[in-house]
Amino acid sequence: MNELFYLFIIGLIINIILFGHAIYKKNYSIFADYILFGLLAAVLDIFVEFVGTYNEFWNYNESYYFIFGLIPIELPFMFFTAAVIGKFIHSNLKKVKYNLQLNFLFGILSLIGFILYLRSNLLIGIDESLLIFTVPLGLWGFNTFKSDLDKSSVLSVALFVGILDYIVESIIISTGNYGYYDGFKLITPLNYFLLTIAFFGLMEKFDKNKSILNNKLIMFVTKLFGVDRKLIKK
Repeated sequence: MNELFYLFIIGLIINIILFGHAIYKKNYSIFADYILFGLLAAVLDIFVEFVGTYNEFWNYNESYYFIFGLIPIELPFMFFTAAVIGKFIHSNLKKVKYNLQLNFLFGILSLIGFILYLRSNLLIGIDESLLIFTVPLGLWGFNTFKSDLDKSSVLSVALFVGILDYIVESIIISTGNYGYYDGFKLITPLNYFLLTIAFFGLMEKFDKNKSILNNKLIMFVTKLFGVDRKLIKK
């Protein structure tokens, strides 16, 4: 049973709805953003998966096709669809009307991550070097949002992603089609939590600096590739 394929199908169905809605509303700006962040997530996933599988940090046992003989082809497509869904959520964050004790909760989660890092490296001897990158990235992404309302929304979504990753990975690992050579650790959902915040921060920065894309030189270059900036301006 190829669980990755079924997860991709779920994401694909949601993506078809989101792209269709953007076309129906003639919102070509968000359509272009979906493509941009989807491709970015897919490329980053291929890079991370190649490093992880090549160095035997984890492995996959089932796929319809393995990229480089290591990476299930479903994965980059899954991350593409996940990024599109993430961009849709980001575009609607300001409609959310609830709040959390953000600084306290984020600080506690960061402290937990640091403790897990020390535990893995000093007590168990398992390398968790990825946290050296994901903690600063998460902090950067968190600080790109200025209002507590936006921060609470991003943090809530990231928490959901971390919990969902734990549940999904636990189920898939139990089938034997996917596994970590050192065993599945709670640090993995924490990394997804931090990277989700970082990716939302990137989306926020991109939205704030979209005026840069209206530069005449950039508009000329993009037009060479068939992209008319008049269609995707906010």
